[in-house]
Amino acid sequence: MKRLVIFFILSLFYIPAAAEPTEHKGILYTKLAENIWMHTTYHKTKNWGKVRSNGLIVLTKEGALLIDTGWNNTQTQHILNWVHEELETTVTAAVFTHAHDDKMGGVQAVIDWGAKTFAHPLSNQFAPNEDLTPAEYNLQILSNGDAVAAHPAFDGIKIFYPGGGHTRDNIVVALPTANILFGGCLIRPENSHSLGNTATADIKAWSTSVETIANRFPNARLIVPSHGDPSDRKLLDHTIKLAQHTVSK
Repeated sequence: MKRLVIFFILSLFYIPAAAEPTEHKGILYTKLAENIWMHTTYHKTKNWGKVRSNGLIVLTKEGALLIDTGWNNTQTQHILNWVHEELETTVTAAVFTHAHDDKMGGVQAVIDWGAKTFAHPLSNQFAPNEDLTPAEYNLQILSNGDAVAAHPAFDGIKIFYPGGGHTRDNIVVALPTANILFGGCLIRPENSHSLGNTATADIKAWSTSVETIANRFPNARLIVPSHGDPSDRKLLDHTIKLAQHTVSK
């Protein structure tokens, strides 16, 4: 009995171990857990130099779910092909976490593939102004922040809108069975010393939004940011402190 209690306590702090990444056509694929992969693409930006961006691939009974695209349609087409060829399934649905090119730069490739595409209504509203293709469908945002996508590939997956932060439309995606939370650009990587790109940010709301996420998903153990390595819940605390410090300046 004592051993079972110890095992249970240790399991609360367990962080899924990521495998070594596989590289294909300049894109990295890292297995985070059974049926869950992280895709990592790179783009040289004017203000930030070469920047990485992470998204996820989740294998479901209804095909693969893509969370965020690459920076452009070419990268995204490579991701779609890799899922088909290496994972022997096809992307049938996709959700995008906000209307910036690192998250929605390849939406057209996903639509052309034949997958159903979803985003926050604000993301679809903002996309044309960012020279991006909107998703085909709006997520239904409930009063408690939960978001609903009408597609069976989302069964068991939690989409959540915490309020503004990195952008006014940023959402996060939780995978409860694996204790993984994809925080996107709302969550800053461990080595970051600033909030990064704040051109369309709601800085005053940022820390509160992350606190809301932390409370909504207390069992999330592996936190995946867009622009750095996945880590534990310290990324949530780190982001909150960065946001509060930025506001107090």
